[in-house]
Amino acid sequence: MIIDFHTHAFPDSLAPRAIPALAESSSLTPNHDGTICGLTKALDESGVEKAVVLSIATKPHQENSVNTFAISLLENPRIIPFGSVFPGSDTWREQLARLRDAGIKGIKLHPEYQGFFIDSDDAMPIYEECGKLGLIVTFHAGADAAFPPPVHASPERLSFVCSSFPSTTFTAAHFGGYGIWDEVASKLKGHDNLYIDTSMTQTADRIERKTALRILKTHGTEHILFGSDSPWEKQSDSMRFVRSFGLSDSDEELIFSKNAKRILNI
Repeated sequence: MIIDFHTHAFPDSLAPRAIPALAESSSLTPNHDGTICGLTKALDESGVEKAVVLSIATKPHQENSVNTFAISLLENPRIIPFGSVFPGSDTWREQLARLRDAGIKGIKLHPEYQGFFIDSDDAMPIYEECGKLGLIVTFHAGADAAFPPPVHASPERLSFVCSSFPSTTFTAAHFGGYGIWDEVASKLKGHDNLYIDTSMTQTADRIERKTALRILKTHGTEHILFGSDSPWEKQSDSMRFVRSFGLSDSDEELIFSKNAKRILNI
């Protein structure tokens, strides 16, 4: 089994507007239309069985609709949906309870799109509550082509958050920090509650293989999750990158499925 821990999809009515806008702001070319149908076809083409679909509430008022969409995806046996909250909103706590009660496994936070530093006063209570509710917190980590510096989820801030909430499970996308991988390798040390995904590391600003191996060695294969960031990177490219490390079959199995199954409790 292969589980893609980092994908995106939108409601059919929204995808025709969202995907072109995101493609323009990021200067990336999508490989499917951003719908669940398009994602499922991409999974089939790459031999991926399940995908975590990450939704983001980019404004406080979007929390309810974003989470309604995420909950609706629970009916699809191939999709593992994550919801989202907006740090500082009036409803984040009730939305987290709603997600947990519905059977959602976690939330996605995007510090660039949502405009917050991950160690900010608005964000810290969310991590504590997610730990209590058993919800995974997934971060976009590192730079984003659509936003200028500073980076809101740096290795130093991420390390502080993980240390502050040892009972909360965190995942950091893009091999721990998109485009700042030297910093990740030197400053983000292993945390038992932190998992790093491999998403979009073969698109645009590619990570150097030796740097990726340093990060992998620091965190261990038991803390690496396969991810693509579909539709912005093909699963086949992401899989080829992981397999280029020359790992044992058992280590590859950890990355491609076992680690995800463990933290998702599936």
